[in-house]
Amino acid sequence: MKMCTCAPRDRTNWLNVLTFAFVAALLFTPVAGAEKPQDLHPQGYVNDFAGVINPETQQKLNAICSEVDQKAQAQIAVVTVKSLEGEPIEDFSIDLATRWGIGPKQKDRGVMILLAPNDHQYRFEVGYGLEPILPDGLVGDFGRQAKPLLRAGNYSGALLLMTERVAAVIAKDRGITLGSLTQSPENLPPEETAAPSGAGQNLIAPLLLFFFLVFFPLMGLIARILGGRRRRGGAHSVWWWGGPWFMGGGGSWSGGSWGGGGFGGGGGFGGFGGGSFGGGGASGSW
Repeated sequence: MKMCTCAPRDRTNWLNVLTFAFVAALLFTPVAGAEKPQDLHPQGYVNDFAGVINPETQQKLNAICSEVDQKAQAQIAVVTVKSLEGEPIEDFSIDLATRWGIGPKQKDRGVMILLAPNDHQYRFEVGYGLEPILPDGLVGDFGRQAKPLLRAGNYSGALLLMTERVAAVIAKDRGITLGSLTQSPENLPPEETAAPSGAGQNLIAPLLLFFFLVFFPLMGLIARILGGRRRRGGAHSVWWWGGPWFMGGGGSWSGGSWGGGGFGGGGGFGGFGGGSFGGGGASGSW
């Protein structure tokens, strides 16, 4: 009776393939994993990490926040994350707001409006300097006013309403007029929400990244192993650039940035000022 045996070199090659696949999977996991405050960095006044704010609303929010910053010496940050992954929104919010330092230093005139669509939760985090004019009860009312929009999936409209309410209070306290404020969109129809398109983009980006960082390189490595004895060209070259690009064997890929919703243009965002927070604000769910 004959026994099928594999050459030691073949066993080593397949072990290398499995090891590479395991490591690649580990590298890919953080892309689709939970967002933590220490991993998030400000992109501007509007930080749509969940991809649920439509472009028109982003422009409006940027205009409002920029005007508040310039005229009222206060900073508003609008932030969305897909999920809190079980962390209390109060802990997540104050951690992120403190790390970013929203609001002028020592004056602490900062507000963060945080939305976690997958968890159906929101939070107003109010800096020390704005607590007298934005008490917990008042910002709690703003959140309740936005709940119909949130329940309809109109996250863009809800965040615009919340931001306008906060900005209007800050402007009134300073005795200034904000030209960027519009009529609050309580009655926007649910169809105008950007949630469906945002959700699709959130699925497409990780899949594309998977193919670029895992699938193509893995195919290239397998082609090298299986075709190592036939290096004279021909059919095995069909395994493309995955192996050569990833393994350093030639070919390169370059181009513009690839990602979702970087901040750019028109807002005049120059960074946050180092403001402090003490837990003032209000949370809610829908």
